[in-house]
Amino acid sequence: MAGLKPNDFHWIIEGKLAVSECIGGGGLTPRKIRREEEIQWLKGQGINAIFSLLDSDFNLKNYQEVGFRTYHYPLTNDIPKESLNVIFDAIKEALSDKDRKLLIHREILDEQVPGILAGYLIYSKLLDDPILARTILEKILEKPLSPKAIALIPTT
Repeated sequence: MAGLKPNDFHWIIEGKLAVSECIGGGGLTPRKIRREEEIQWLKGQGINAIFSLLDSDFNLKNYQEVGFRTYHYPLTNDIPKESLNVIFDAIKEALSDKDRKLLIHREILDEQVPGILAGYLIYSKLLDDPILARTILEKILEKPLSPKAIALIPTT
């Protein structure tokens, strides 16, 4: 397979919803060649939409130019419940197209991203048990969810 797998790439819902660090690497100096290689790899996986949780709209235009559908919701350190629902609704809308394969990314997979993903599994009713959602994300990401991530998972 051509291209380069993005850092921390994981399928959350196989063939439908994935997560990774920022394409091309994070920080102040992302690498253009690395970004191009990672885009090529993502396209090879069938990814056709990017949901950015970055503070800025960094690279969204580049993603659109190569054919990705883009979504953007800048995260803050403290996410109000209303904002979580907006994010969950946007993910659900993006995935409502049966042909869409969505990558969610942020500069790094910090404490919030795994909580949002586990929360989405509950919100979308793919799972009905918050503990199971947490356990699944911990297994996929191969690390425990922090208390901050766990707090983002809806309990009902």
